[in-house]
Amino acid sequence: MTAMNPVLARKMGLEAPPAAAVADPASPLRLMRRAVSRAADQALSLSATVHDIVEDRCEVEEMIEDGPDGWVVLGLRDGSNAGLTGLMLIDPVVRQALVDMQTMGRLMPVMAEQRRVTRTDAALMLPLAEDMLRQLAEVGFGAGRVDMVDLDVAPIDDLRTAGLVMVQGSYLRWRVAVHIGSEAVAGDIILALRLPKIEGDGTGEGQDGWHRALRASVCEAEADLDAVLCRMRMPMDRIEAFEVGQVLPMAGTTVGSVTLTGPDGSAVAVARLGQMAGKRAVRLQQPTLTMDDDMGIRPPVPPTVPTQAALPDSGARVIPDTGKDEPETGAQAPDPTGSDRTLP
Repeated sequence: MTAMNPVLARKMGLEAPPAAAVADPASPLRLMRRAVSRAADQALSLSATVHDIVEDRCEVEEMIEDGPDGWVVLGLRDGSNAGLTGLMLIDPVVRQALVDMQTMGRLMPVMAEQRRVTRTDAALMLPLAEDMLRQLAEVGFGAGRVDMVDLDVAPIDDLRTAGLVMVQGSYLRWRVAVHIGSEAVAGDIILALRLPKIEGDGTGEGQDGWHRALRASVCEAEADLDAVLCRMRMPMDRIEAFEVGQVLPMAGTTVGSVTLTGPDGSAVAVARLGQMAGKRAVRLQQPTLTMDDDMGIRPPVPPTVPTQAALPDSGARVIPDTGKDEPETGAQAPDPTGSDRTLP
């Protein structure tokens, strides 16, 4: 018997166990409602309530392909990974409400046709997003499954761009229905965070498990890559004469001349210089190959035979090669009659 009836305990003079000891923890809906309400009030002095929350699990490809279009995309990244480990998507209705409160100080009627997302819109979403993540970490939302502490938030152009830099794995995704100001302004916010890999789940037994563990460790290892735009050689006296603001010409170098090199200096990929979220970035490209049919061998040059016009004017003539022996110059040809006569 693990629990005692409170009536019997009171009659027997025993103290019944406190109700708080057997109380269930707060539901995800209550935790999300508390975090969103506090974040909207502290960041924008805005009233916001959570009406509903739906949780599911998905992979990166599914999240990018099935993601909504026209929403604000914010990338989330923790300090242990170079890529994105989460996303926050804000629908056009919530975006309009947040922009109106920060630009005009009041909510405007919801537009029937929403405009395209701009970088200014994404920047205006950052205060609510950062406070919302901080409040979720404080109330313990998703504790034991995902970590929301010290997440960096940055705007992303679209979902396609986010998919290129997201860390592979399984993600927990929550779709939060939010009411802002009044029941008339209602929209959705999608939050997705990467699940950590579970160790010791029974899949690592035997030789196959050892190989999988080794492969996972190697694939997770970090490698330094250098983006090389140009390499040049110059005398040491010119290098010592460098000054701040000096312009160095790089002949033949374009934005498509970037080469990614590994730790040993070997070329890994070619890329094109650009930017993403206001910072420098490179886009990987297919290397171009030039095929030579002659394998680098020059064709043989035919011999040239001088012509009569090409010879100097010395009275000489060109004797064609007939395959027969010709008499030398100045010698007499034999007499066909057989007589040996000497001409006067």
